[in-house]
Amino acid sequence: MDTDTRWDDDEPPRRRGPEPDFAWGRTANPNTADGELQNLAAFGTGLSRLTGRRRQAAALVVWLILLGFALTAILGVLGIAGLL
Repeated sequence: MDTDTRWDDDEPPRRRGPEPDFAWGRTANPNTADGELQNLAAFGTGLSRLTGRRRQAAALVVWLILLGFALTAILGVLGIAGLL
C-alpha cells in the first residue's frame, strides 16, 4: 500500500493572492487596455447574475449611459458641422 499518496493529489494547487478573472489567468493592470477588458468582462458577469428589480435597475443605468454617449456623439458631430 502506497502511504505517500495524499488524498488531494488530483486537485490543482490553490493560488495565493487575488483571484484572476477569466481567460487571462492573471489580474491585469487596470490602467491598460487588457485591464479595461478584464473590468468590462467582470462587470458583464456581475450584471448577468442579477435578478428581479436589481437587474432592471442595472439595465436602466446601462441604457442611460449608452444614451449619454450617443447624445454626446450626435451633438459633437452637429457642433463640428456647424463650424464648417
